[in-house]
Amino acid sequence: MKFGTISLDFKRLSLEATFSVAASYGFDGVELFGTRSHFSPADFTPEAARRVATLADKHGIEIPMYTPPDIGMPLCTCSPFEAEREDSVRYFCRAVDIAAAIGIPRVLIVADHPGYIVRGRETWANLVGSMRRICRYAGTKGVRMVIEPLTPMESPVVCSADDCIDLIDDVGEDSLYAMMDIVPPTIVREPVSRYFDLLGDRLDYVHICNTDGVTDAHTRLGNGVLPVHDVVRVLKAHGYEGWVTAELYSEMYYDPELMLSNTGRFLRDVCREEGIACRLR
Repeated sequence: MKFGTISLDFKRLSLEATFSVAASYGFDGVELFGTRSHFSPADFTPEAARRVATLADKHGIEIPMYTPPDIGMPLCTCSPFEAEREDSVRYFCRAVDIAAAIGIPRVLIVADHPGYIVRGRETWANLVGSMRRICRYAGTKGVRMVIEPLTPMESPVVCSADDCIDLIDDVGEDSLYAMMDIVPPTIVREPVSRYFDLLGDRLDYVHICNTDGVTDAHTRLGNGVLPVHDVVRVLKAHGYEGWVTAELYSEMYYDPELMLSNTGRFLRDVCREEGIACRLR
């Protein structure tokens, strides 16, 4: 496994500071969140992309995923409004261009809440249509699109492993993969193992945190209802060797280095006990 953090948790610091702190605690990578202080889709130029790639190389940090903000914005791939869907397609194609320019292999995408205007079957058809266009474009650039399930409180469209595999099947594009954020399966009472059973090698990424089991809170690894040590054991038992990125925006946002130190120490100790190779300090 490789371990990373998401730059969302460091949005009050510069991107260089984020890379520097992550490297100092032995993390392999930083998932690049599209905040203005790091790399907003609106600020894309080839020169800006080269600066990001140079910074990552300087600190020995990989960027496994580009995550453009797309929740609570006037963007929605499954919106009942054609103009909003069209804006979403253009937005994510631009995110693909950014990933390709920097050398990032993946772009994260979610199905934001479409509202209560049309029936679920129409919402699903809208999502599939938008995703097919985005994924076809991503395929031409050699970039993977990775769908992230949300909790039902955030959006009812893609919330489970079943939803992910249905979307992959219906879109029918080789560039579409799925990830597991540990919170949605906890909220919908779904076994972690089901992601492996249904998705197989289409499971391409993991977000790890803890949770209160009721809301979409992403809390530090030792604080919540989940036995996170055992989550890592389950990942290992299923042969998962991909990226595990900590996303902890609900706690210690005011001191991200303290948060990352706690995360690194927790995961380092788990890896030592479970015989998992890592660079965490």
